[in-house]
Amino acid sequence: MPIPEPILVIYSEPPKAIVATDLRQTRIDEFLDSRSLQAKSRKAYQSDLKIFMDWCELAWGDVTRRKVTQFKNFLVKERELALSSVNRVLQTLKSFYRWLLISEYVTADPTIGIQLERLPESVSKDLDDDEVLQIYEAIALSKYPERDLAIFTVLLHGLRGEELCNLNVGDYCDGELVIPVAKWDSKGEVPLTKLGLLHLNAYLDWRKDKGDELLPESPLFVSFSNRSYGDRLTYWGVRHVMDVLAKKTGIDLHSHRGRHTFATNLIVKYELDPSLAMELTRHRDIRSFKRYTNRKNKVAAKRAFLKASERLDY
Repeated sequence: MPIPEPILVIYSEPPKAIVATDLRQTRIDEFLDSRSLQAKSRKAYQSDLKIFMDWCELAWGDVTRRKVTQFKNFLVKERELALSSVNRVLQTLKSFYRWLLISEYVTADPTIGIQLERLPESVSKDLDDDEVLQIYEAIALSKYPERDLAIFTVLLHGLRGEELCNLNVGDYCDGELVIPVAKWDSKGEVPLTKLGLLHLNAYLDWRKDKGDELLPESPLFVSFSNRSYGDRLTYWGVRHVMDVLAKKTGIDLHSHRGRHTFATNLIVKYELDPSLAMELTRHRDIRSFKRYTNRKNKVAAKRAFLKASERLDY
């Protein structure tokens, strides 16, 4: 009886590494879907986690604490990121691993015990009264003083540049600006001062006189550039206004300095309780607000010293 020809059978191992790699992005997508994130915040989280994925090819469950420490060193020494950026990426990774652990995708969190970088004390970049006056004087000579006065005054009420751009006419009511969409879900209402009401009302009256139809859904601030005349003012449009004023005054000016000025004034000038000031500025993290309370403590300490020194002979 003839012996049959042998049949060669090749068994290949399942592509575990490939499967694990594919699952990494799937887990990130699940993580992002589980959180209520604005589009910009979602993109930032994705970007932070991509830095880690590009650097490390391990599956999430195989990452060790030593590996995370090496990643931190990579961010600091090789990528040479600013320490605040290093901390942001690490915080994102920590949040992601907490979710993985709760979701039972991993059995241990390798980011536990990984310390964030120590940052220098944050300093408020507020404008002093003389600088504010200089800016108002420069705006009076600008091409569109009515609009630019309203923009600068609204920024001095603590709004972020992007929040200002998203405002509609209908968001201005009962002497307040309603912020429907904001960073970190910090929406809320912002009451306007008498000066704020004066400049905003004058700006809207000016637009009516120009023949603009001001419907509730109309953008509150519009562009007057040749390419986008009448369209909603963009963040870059606000930046252009600030850049022009900076050039005229010689002041380092950007939209966020108005927010710093508002928060500092609430704490130092009006002496509001920090919790009330945080409500008005819509801060959600006491750590980011600390720069203003630190400023208050320094001012209070100087005042107390000068008051006490009046009673001394030296």
